[in-house]
Amino acid sequence: MAKRKVSELIPGMILLDDVFDENGILLMGSETDLTENHIEFLKRKRIDEVTISIEEKTQHIQPTTKTPSRIEASDVEEKYKSTVTKFKSIYTEFRLGRVPVYQEIDDAIEPLYEAILNDEHITRKMWQIHAYDDYTFDHSVRVSMISGLLAKWCGLDAVKIKEAALAGLLHDIGKCNIPDNILNKAGPLNIEEFKVMKTHAILGYILIKDIPNISYDVLLGVMQHHERVDGSGYPNGLKGNEINYLAKIIAVADVYCAMTQDRVYKPAMHPFETMSFILEKCHQSLDFSISKTFLANIAHFYIGHQVRLNNTLQGEIIMTHKDDPARPLVRVGEEYFDLRRNIDLEIVSMVD
Repeated sequence: MAKRKVSELIPGMILLDDVFDENGILLMGSETDLTENHIEFLKRKRIDEVTISIEEKTQHIQPTTKTPSRIEASDVEEKYKSTVTKFKSIYTEFRLGRVPVYQEIDDAIEPLYEAILNDEHITRKMWQIHAYDDYTFDHSVRVSMISGLLAKWCGLDAVKIKEAALAGLLHDIGKCNIPDNILNKAGPLNIEEFKVMKTHAILGYILIKDIPNISYDVLLGVMQHHERVDGSGYPNGLKGNEINYLAKIIAVADVYCAMTQDRVYKPAMHPFETMSFILEKCHQSLDFSISKTFLANIAHFYIGHQVRLNNTLQGEIIMTHKDDPARPLVRVGEEYFDLRRNIDLEIVSMVD
């Protein structure tokens, strides 16, 4: 890492720390790949210096036939792909009635857990990963990654971070005992089908409860990930502090992943639409503090990304707001649109 004058910045450098203005408003998030527009924006905001990653700068200027972002993402992507493959095997064992030993599950999660703990740029890298298998397996690994990251953002220790990642991986394992005609139905479930689907939380708990070394928090995380703080969830209609903390983390991760991934019966929502949904639900059914922590951290990643607005214009996300991360500041040419104030404007899609 190194301090650099803004006048010395070049495209391709990567911010190591968040950049705030004199009023404490976030201007640009850590892990942003700087472009000419970013640098000009910092100059206009009279920012003197920022902290950049020397390692990332070096990668940018080395001759290569690949783009820097794909090189940077490749290590996490390989770990992700490996975890999907291993989890598919674990899922199949459960479905066949054979309970895998703890070591198999631990081996599956260990590479991603190490990346969550030690890779400061994992947030940026993980969103470049494409699906490697069907929804069930890809979704579980994504929830595992985000649950671990969210536990880290919430200030939990390394043991709890791993437990969050493990519970995230196993949160839907009970679905291996749900009939395929319900699990893979190409449309909304009817009342009776939904009753069957809701049993997956209890089934998951039953499947893993006798595996040695699975902690009680992981068991509760699996069983309670559909409980909601207002009592509207299942299987037991728990409220507030009756719900395990890891389960509350997995609930947020699960909602975000489910809504931003394509389903058999429903296309994916773009991230900012999903953020708006979570922002609304954090005042009702999702844990307020955990949801806010998630939104504040995840929104940073999208600074610098191109979006299309409902007025047909395309622009770049320049800044996110702590109080409303779902409605960022968007730059279109030399014009700026603060979506908090321009309430008639909405992001309709991500362009990159």
